[in-house]
Amino acid sequence: MISGICLTLIVSGAARFLARFLPNLGAEAIAMLLGILVGNTIFTAPRWSAGVKWAEKYPIEIGIALMGLTVTLRTIASLRIQGVIFIVLQMTATILFVMWIGQRLIRVSSKSAMLMASGNAVCGSSAIASVAPAIGADDDQRRTAVATVSLSGVILLFALPVLGPALFGQQNLLISALIGGTVQSVGQVVGTAALVNPTVVTFATLFKMLRVILLSVVVFVFARMAAKKDQGEQEKVAVHAVKKVSVPWFVMTFIVFVLINSFLSLPNFVNDGAKTISSFFGVVNLAGIGLNLKWQTIKASGQKYLAYGLLTLIFQALCAILLIKLLLA
Repeated sequence: MISGICLTLIVSGAARFLARFLPNLGAEAIAMLLGILVGNTIFTAPRWSAGVKWAEKYPIEIGIALMGLTVTLRTIASLRIQGVIFIVLQMTATILFVMWIGQRLIRVSSKSAMLMASGNAVCGSSAIASVAPAIGADDDQRRTAVATVSLSGVILLFALPVLGPALFGQQNLLISALIGGTVQSVGQVVGTAALVNPTVVTFATLFKMLRVILLSVVVFVFARMAAKKDQGEQEKVAVHAVKKVSVPWFVMTFIVFVLINSFLSLPNFVNDGAKTISSFFGVVNLAGIGLNLKWQTIKASGQKYLAYGLLTLIFQALCAILLIKLLLA
């Protein structure tokens, strides 16, 4: 496993280095794209597989847990009630739309639709990594969802810095809501907002953090849905569903850390260290996903998921614009 783990870390480090020259793209997207490239051309031997799979799955769990030390309950208060309502409605509408078109129009499995919904509504690959074990999704479903959501985030990264000011002028809070309420990963939110101005970076991150806070709710709801679906129409479905719901340890740890960070004054190095580690493990996760994502998997579901991601990001942007005009403008 050591060789595969080292390979993933090298790709992650290379992505962080290249991100200095391509800051608008971000280390996360670079790691995934670089991983796909070298994983399908140079490092194709089976001996890399075990270590890459380990590096893909487990460091991100620690990263998600540590994200709790970067968030406080004050985040909610700083956005006011209108901001909270905007995020809740935006997330709910995204989940319902993605689930509906996934099963009615695109016709993917319910678990794939849940992964796509959580990734787009919450925080990209971190949300997918949290939801996947709770609903029993397999590796191909998880990787395909992460790749689709990450590529959608790249499109939004380049589109929103132009669209936001064109629609809302110099109203930084409204531009921030558009970016923070739609872009998938935290890193991509910061990268997108940085193309506008520093004030937008601050407020967009706050909107994004509120979505992250609601991650545990999304995980629990999808876990119950998956459990009920697995049980079918049996009489004791409710009892079995409750027994099968298992919120991952890192989601529970995330909640505990949010509460600790909200009520205790932690040193700055704790918050900064948690943010740095969490960010790097997010890059490691996407590097591993890229290395494990083979051309055959992309080819088998490429056009279908490309359409899925495109429809989703169009809906998210339009829905966010409508809600911003109704609630925040």
